[in-house]
Amino acid sequence: MALFSRRKKSGDDAVAPTAEAVETDAAHDDTRPTDAPSVEAEQPVAAPSIGISVQAFRGVGAEAGPEVALPSADGAPTTDAQPVAAPAAPRTTPPPTAQPQAPEERRLPLASAMPPEQTETVAGMKDNVLLREALTEIEAGATNDQLLGVMRQALQGHLYIRVNGDARAQISEGKPLSVAVVRDAEDRQYMLAFSSAGAVRDSVQLEADPSATSAVAQPVTSVLQQVVSGDFAGLIVDNASAPHRVVFPTELLQKTLEQADVDMTVKSILAAPREQDSVVRVGEALATKRMWVAVNDGSGGGPVGIAEAQTTDGRRFLQLFSHPLEVIALGRGDRPLPFAPEQLAKVLTSHADIAGVIVDSAGPSIVVERDALTPVLVLAVDLGD
Repeated sequence: MALFSRRKKSGDDAVAPTAEAVETDAAHDDTRPTDAPSVEAEQPVAAPSIGISVQAFRGVGAEAGPEVALPSADGAPTTDAQPVAAPAAPRTTPPPTAQPQAPEERRLPLASAMPPEQTETVAGMKDNVLLREALTEIEAGATNDQLLGVMRQALQGHLYIRVNGDARAQISEGKPLSVAVVRDAEDRQYMLAFSSAGAVRDSVQLEADPSATSAVAQPVTSVLQQVVSGDFAGLIVDNASAPHRVVFPTELLQKTLEQADVDMTVKSILAAPREQDSVVRVGEALATKRMWVAVNDGSGGGPVGIAEAQTTDGRRFLQLFSHPLEVIALGRGDRPLPFAPEQLAKVLTSHADIAGVIVDSAGPSIVVERDALTPVLVLAVDLGD
């Protein structure tokens, strides 16, 4: 069934690709390596040029939702806002072999350990469920911690963008997409993105001629790159869903991209339904992708070192994170530190009692035991260790 249609071309009713067309394919210890090499941030891939057709149907002033302060150089948010009223992140994890039957519900910026069930608010068009659910928690006066929690969940899967005219025709003709934007009172333009086809539909209903608008799904990194490389002041997510909408300034998106894996390899695996080879694929990815660790420098009175988790039976698991925002989401005050695969290999070989790693403990998360980390351990052999 069509989401939008054009007046004179009934054959063009299905204007958005199906899911198949979306290009997505605590404790601390002293395990910090003293000779760990520094890792340069990966540069984002150049974004394609796009045409812009301005559609100023609603202002983006005070009613457009709260804005977000930028993280500082070390990844911590620069804000005077009070921390989010949420339970402190636990320093221990359940035994890796035991999956909870009913994960405890946690408020933003945390999420369930297991990935959510995939849904389609419009048939044939998959939602970005993690982002959609994170937005439902956003209300007026949301804290920076909550907004950064939404940002981290936006980094998984895809986003929908609105296109003026027929997106399918523009793509088939090789034309740049005429992406819908809004302008504020200062004539700054913002790109629109959506967590679901349902959110697109709500936005289109504000138009005098909804049939003149279509939608297309794109990988989240592609959307963010278009905002950063274009003449945009920022990105508005789910603009017609007040108060459950957010405004992300371009500076935040640029910093987020600089610190992210452009392919979102690990995040994509963690956000998808668990398969028999999910743990194996994460183990393989850890041998090639830069990750992050949470470091406590002792300034808060805690033990100095890299954060780890300990199970009830005493086994130790190193905590790894796919992005600095994942560290910030825990609200422990730890500092994100880039961690190359070679550094992980050195830690694992130097500390044989570490049973494995837990990735993105703010959720969705996954436990990778030592026997699935062979691709990482091989790196230490190659280094002569």
